[in-house]
Amino acid sequence: MTEPKRTSDPDGRFSIVLPAGWSAEPDEDQGGLEVWLEDGIGTLHLISFEGDEDSADPAEELYAFLEEDGVEIEEDDVEDLDIEEGELSICEYESSDEEDDEEPETTFWMQGVATAPGVLVFATYICPAGEQEAEREIVRKALGTLRLMAAE
Repeated sequence: MTEPKRTSDPDGRFSIVLPAGWSAEPDEDQGGLEVWLEDGIGTLHLISFEGDEDSADPAEELYAFLEEDGVEIEEDDVEDLDIEEGELSICEYESSDEEDDEEPETTFWMQGVATAPGVLVFATYICPAGEQEAEREIVRKALGTLRLMAAE
């Protein structure tokens, strides 16, 4: 059995253990790191930013991030996950995208914010709604392996 592969983002602010069989590459368009399973159903995108010296509250950062996108969630919808370095809050929801004269497409979203002194990491996993159980727990476990470190 091969050892799990830990990979870092292009800015050196975090690392994550890739699930077995998953790949990762820097996202040339949006920045950060894209993680996916070949022939899988979804994609995990992680992007880091320089943060304050004090660690921000990841749940508050998550609420603000989602509010900017017009997503309203309840406090009960946010869950804290343990990570080695820092704190991580995530939530899950579905949204519909209605196109003219087409049946609406519903997407499953898992979004999270991890924080540590000097760094913030935003994580977004998306896949077609109804298919999330195939990768949901794998993605949650991968997010639990995040290690945050302030870029030098």
